[in-house]
Amino acid sequence: MLAQVHTLPPVLAKIAATPVLSSEMPAGFTHAKIVRLPPTARIHTVGAVRIDFSNAHGSESESYALLRTNAAAVRLARTEASFDAHGLFHTKAVAVGRIAVGVTAATAAEASTLLRLAVAHLRRAEG
Repeated sequence: MLAQVHTLPPVLAKIAATPVLSSEMPAGFTHAKIVRLPPTARIHTVGAVRIDFSNAHGSESESYALLRTNAAAVRLARTEASFDAHGLFHTKAVAVGRIAVGVTAATAAEASTLLRLAVAHLRRAEG
């Protein structure tokens, strides 16, 4: 059985190909895994990239979802940012053009810091 290979749009391919610097990783995390995600009809993405950070005690992640319009990216970012996990984890998100950048972390402060690092990674990849 052959697996279907998904080709990312160029902007997401650049994000996935840009190495994560240690300065762009959350404090205490040493491993980063880049996951390429196909389009999702349910949330209307053109494609996405997720970066999972892990250490011996937990994990955090940041995601970059490309949408068809800036307005769609804003709507997705608002939805991600308002997600209530009842204290299990915290989310933050922002739209940067057609890309919704979302993060998940253990605390609200860590989520805010990770969002800043995720946007920095996006800007460097666009560079």
